Amino acid sequence: MKTFLRIKLFLVPLPAFLIATAQGHGFAGALAGLVWTLGASVLRRGLRPPPPFEASLVVGFALAILALTVTALDPGRTVSLVMGSLAAGATVSILHGRPWTAGFSAAEFGGASATPLFISINTAISALWGALFAWLAVATWLALPALAHWLAVAAGAVASIVLPRLLVARGLRRMAAGDTRHAWPSPDLHASSAAAGEVVDVAVIGAGIGGLTAAALLADAGLRVEVFEQHEVPGGFAHTWLRRARACDPENGASLAFRFDAGVHDVSGWHPGGTVRSVFERLGIAHEDEWVRLDHRYVFDGRAIDVPRDWRAWVERLAAEFPHEAAGLRALFADIHAIHEAMFSTAAERGGIPGTPGTPQALLAFARRHPLAVTWLDRPWQDLVAHHLRDPAVQAWVCALAGYLSDDITRLRVRDFVPLFGYYFNGGYYPLGGSGLIAQRLVEAIEARGGRVHLRTAVTRIVTAQGTATGVVVRRRNGPEQTVRARAVVTNADLRQSLTRLLPQDDAPPEARIAEAHLQASCSAIGVNLAVKGTLDMPPVVHVADASGAVSIVIPSRVDPGCAPAGYSTVELLALMRPDEAHTWFADASTDGNLTEDHDHRAYRRSAPYLARKQAAGDRLIALARLAIPDLEQRILFRTDASPLTFQRYAWTSGGGIYGTRSDGMIPTKSAVRNLVVAGAATHGAGIEAVVISGAFAAEALVPGLLARTAA
Repeated sequence: MKTFLRIKLFLVPLPAFLIATAQGHGFAGALAGLVWTLGASVLRRGLRPPPPFEASLVVGFALAILALTVTALDPGRTVSLVMGSLAAGATVSILHGRPWTAGFSAAEFGGASATPLFISINTAISALWGALFAWLAVATWLALPALAHWLAVAAGAVASIVLPRLLVARGLRRMAAGDTRHAWPSPDLHASSAAAGEVVDVAVIGAGIGGLTAAALLADAGLRVEVFEQHEVPGGFAHTWLRRARACDPENGASLAFRFDAGVHDVSGWHPGGTVRSVFERLGIAHEDEWVRLDHRYVFDGRAIDVPRDWRAWVERLAAEFPHEAAGLRALFADIHAIHEAMFSTAAERGGIPGTPGTPQALLAFARRHPLAVTWLDRPWQDLVAHHLRDPAVQAWVCALAGYLSDDITRLRVRDFVPLFGYYFNGGYYPLGGSGLIAQRLVEAIEARGGRVHLRTAVTRIVTAQGTATGVVVRRRNGPEQTVRARAVVTNADLRQSLTRLLPQDDAPPEARIAEAHLQASCSAIGVNLAVKGTLDMPPVVHVADASGAVSIVIPSRVDPGCAPAGYSTVELLALMRPDEAHTWFADASTDGNLTEDHDHRAYRRSAPYLARKQAAGDRLIALARLAIPDLEQRILFRTDASPLTFQRYAWTSGGGIYGTRSDGMIPTKSAVRNLVVAGAATHGAGIEAVVISGAFAAEALVPGLLARTAA
C-alpha cells in the first residue's frame, strides 16, 4: 500500500493535468506538471539525469506544451501524448533492468527491493502500469467513453495494492525454503528400527573434510555413523605424507625426513567465532595451541608487497602503491567488508555455519539490514571490482587469491569470492602437525561418539530401492564386496563419479542423469614438493605472478618446525591448470579424465614421455618460484612432482580436479535420490571452511534443525 501511495504522490501532476485539460486549461496544467516534475527531480537527485520513467513524464508534458503551442491538435488528445510517453518510459525502465516501481518500493522495503525476487515483482507491476498507460493513450486518442478509462485505472490500482503483497509473501516463502529441486522429506533417523542391529543410520562415502564434518555432527546428534574411505589416510586433500631424502645430514650423518601436505595449507574460519573453530568447539576438538596464523607476500611483475594482518593497513598499503586508485580501493574494501559481515551474520544462531534466514520475516529483515549484500551477492565478482577500480593491474592485486577457488575468475560471483577476504579480515591459519591434523581431530570426534572410519575401503556402489538410498556396497582392499545397509547416505566422493559410477543407472531418477550432464571437472594443478637446505627468511605463503604464469609458494617449515629437520625447509609449489589441459595428461584422453578401472595408471605414469612432461612442468614452477627465492635450485635436496594424474590417482577425482566438481549452477545438498545428500566442494566451493559448511549442510539436510541445537 505504501508503494502505491508513493507512486500516486509522484504522479500528482498527472491528474492535475487531466483536470486542467478537461476545464480547458491544458497548457497551464502541462506547464505546472513540467515544473513540478523537474523541481521534484532536482530536489531528489540534484542535476543528475532522471531515470527513464521520470524522464518520460517530463517528455510527456513537454510534448503536450509543444502540441498546444505550435499545432492544432485537439487539447484532449494531448493526454494521449503524455500517456504514451509514460508507457514508453515504463517499457524502457524494464528493458534496462530497472523497473520504475522499484524506486518507490525501495523506500518501503529497503535493501530487499534490490533482490531478484523484488526486481521480478516490480517488473511485473511496471509492465502492468506500462500496459495501462498504453491503453489510456489509445482510449483518449479514440475518445472512448470515460468508463473505459476509469475501469482500467481502478483495476490497475487494485492490482498494484494486492499483487505485490501476494507475490512478495509467496516469493519469500520459497526463498526461505531454500533449494527445493529435490524437496524429499528428511528421514526420521532417530526412530527405532526393527533391524537396528543390522543397519547404520548414515553411511558416508569418502573421508574428506566435508564428509568427516557431516559424520561428526551426525554422530554428535546421537546417530550411528560409518565412514568409508578408499585411501590409506583420512582427509582427502587435507592429509600429510612423509618422505626421506637419500642424502644424510653432512654434519651428523642423520637421515633426513620431511613432511609435506597433500594440498591444504591456508585455512580460513579459525578465528574466534569462525566457522571451522565453531564446529571444532562444538565437537570438543578445538585446541588453540595447534593453530598458527600465516602471513602472505605477493610478488607481482617484480613488485613485492607483504600483507599486513590488519586489513585496513592492507588497504592503505595498496593505496600508497597505487595512489590513482586510492579512493576506489578504500570504497571497494569497505563494500567487501560490509558484504562479508552480512554473509556471516546468521552464523551465530546456526552453530557457526552461515546460511539463508529460515523465515520470510527473517529474510526481509536481513535484506533491510544488508542492502549492499543483497544488491551484489549474485552478480559477477568482476563487476563489483570494476565498479570501483579501473586499472587492470590494481584489479589483479585485489583478486590475488582467486587461485584458492578457481582457474577461471569470470565464473565467480560476489558470494563466491567475498569469503576469501576472510583471510584479510580474520586471517588464515595452519595446523601444527600438518593439514592431516584437521582430519585426525574429526576422526577422533566421530569415534568418541561411537562412529567408525574405515580406511582402505572403497565404496563400489550406492544401493537404492525405488529411488531411495538404502546403503552402500564396499570393498576392503583386496577383499570381497560387502553390503552395508543404511537409512541415509552422504556422498563426499567426486560428485561426477557418484552419479555415473556409484549410482545404479536402472534405478536412478531422471533428475540425477540431468544433473550429471551439467557436471564438469574443476581445474587441476601441477605441484612440486621440495626439501631444501637452509632456512628461508620470508612469509610462509608467497603468491608469484608475471607474464609467464603464476605459482603459489608455501613454506610450512616457517611456522611448523616439525616439517623438516633443523637447518632445512619444506617448500611446496602449486599452479592451477584448466580442465581441458588436464585431460591431456591421461593416457587415454578420450576418457575425458574420468576414472577407469586402472586407478593407479602404473604403466603410463612410469613411461618416459609422461615422466619427462611432468618434470618439465615442475621445472617451470621452480623457475617462477625463483622470482621470490632466487637461489632455490641450488638449495634443492629432494623433489617430487604431481600432475593431474597424480591427483586422480590418490583422490579419485574426475580429470584430477582439485576443487571438486563444477556445474552450470549451484549443486543442491539434497540429491535427486531420496536420502542421499552431497558434501564437499561441489555444493559450497573449495577450501576447508567451505567444505566444513557443506558437511554441516549435509548433516542438517538429514536432521533438520541440527545446527541450531546445542552440542549433544
